[in-house]
Amino acid sequence: MSKLFEPLFINKMEIKNRFVRSATVDNLGKDQIVSEAQLDFYRELAKGQVGLIVSSGLFPSLDGWAAPGQLGIHSDDMLPSLKKITDTVHNNGGKICAQLMHAGWFGNPGLCGFQTVGPTAMVNPANNLSVRELSSDEMEEKVNELISAGARAREAGFDAVQIHAAHGWLVSAILSPVTNKRQDKWGGSAENRASFVVKAVEGIRKEVGPDYPVLIKLGLKEYHPEGKSVEEGIRTAKMFIAAGLDAIEVSEGVEEIPFHHIRPDAASPYYLDECGEARKAISKPLILVGGMRYLPEIMNVVDSDTADAVSMCRPFINDQHIVRKFQEGATDKSSCISCNKCIQEMQLQNLHCVFNDRLINY
Repeated sequence: MSKLFEPLFINKMEIKNRFVRSATVDNLGKDQIVSEAQLDFYRELAKGQVGLIVSSGLFPSLDGWAAPGQLGIHSDDMLPSLKKITDTVHNNGGKICAQLMHAGWFGNPGLCGFQTVGPTAMVNPANNLSVRELSSDEMEEKVNELISAGARAREAGFDAVQIHAAHGWLVSAILSPVTNKRQDKWGGSAENRASFVVKAVEGIRKEVGPDYPVLIKLGLKEYHPEGKSVEEGIRTAKMFIAAGLDAIEVSEGVEEIPFHHIRPDAASPYYLDECGEARKAISKPLILVGGMRYLPEIMNVVDSDTADAVSMCRPFINDQHIVRKFQEGATDKSSCISCNKCIQEMQLQNLHCVFNDRLINY
């Protein structure tokens, strides 16, 4: 029997198998209030036997709001909506982790009323928006906002919390030499850039206590000619672990091609090399995302100890019950073809797989 279907501990949290639902912005909320469509999606993921569900990205401050249907975790006013999500998952036998995601240079000024912000003033080539450089004091404020959001996640009933530090969003941009050109204490070296996350992890750990799982979605390597190497990514990841981090979801950082992490040709796991290098240096749980489609390949990721768990996003949009079907032997392959049409539907606030008429594919 593959380890894929065995329990895994992340700190004191036990998940029933090694499958993780990787977060994406579902854009299904209504005026920062959870919708029935969102609750239905989380309910089916839990019923479908996903070991750990990572929530859609929750913004820790209003200037990090990216999409109209996105939910925040920036205020205690959000707790009733967030508790509906956690109660729905728990009532259906699942566990859920809150993802803290500040949009950074992918922010939406027309929506949130704030100029797009980042570690360094520049123009985002993906959307042509001007990015305002955060002052040193504002950088400290962003750390504190993440810490408060982490505490709020526990209060809302989430089983764990994850900092989104990949794909060019704010924390990823702070970690990257491509987007962080600062020469103060927040930049100028890999260690200075990493200090933002170190402070956030330390602060969240102090708020939530020693046993509560703190995770990160981390771009270990950047597919950009000026980007950081996997060696730098691993070196800084070890700093985060020393600060109190419990697990790492391995992805990529700032991208030369926008949304390169959502690859339309994904047929096999595509961060294997980065994760394999990390495994040599890191004993904490590693979760590998990207291109998980074929069960024998997914099993090999875990059984070879390249990663301790696997993470999927688009296959769960296609079919929230795919883990149950894998476990029951009903199929050995996700029917997701990585066409990315679901991302277009998400932007229209109608997240679903265009090849399924229903929310789930029994």
